[in-house]
Amino acid sequence: MTDRERFIALMDYKPLDRVPNHELGVWPQTVERWMREGLPPGVMGFDWFRKEDYLGLDHREFISVNFDMIPLFETEVIERTDRYEIVRNAHGIVTRALIEGTV
Repeated sequence: MTDRERFIALMDYKPLDRVPNHELGVWPQTVERWMREGLPPGVMGFDWFRKEDYLGLDHREFISVNFDMIPLFETEVIERTDRYEIVRNAHGIVTRALIEGTV
């Protein structure tokens, strides 16, 4: 099946050869690890969405629409520990995230 045929079959609840593989993003720590493990320089580049073939992902199209608040909040680090960072992001949401990615 082509990527398009696979996606349409999935949306129509029809049989398909496999589930489409779409990723939404890659953590910077993941890219750094891949580089240490031998990922060729320049493969990821600015627009990693265009690296579907190299990464084994299905092709997809998307249109960028800005749904952000206007104006955005100023990003603010509220607290930082050795393990976590608590931040108010540009949407005003307070988040706590691991500094080093996953455990």
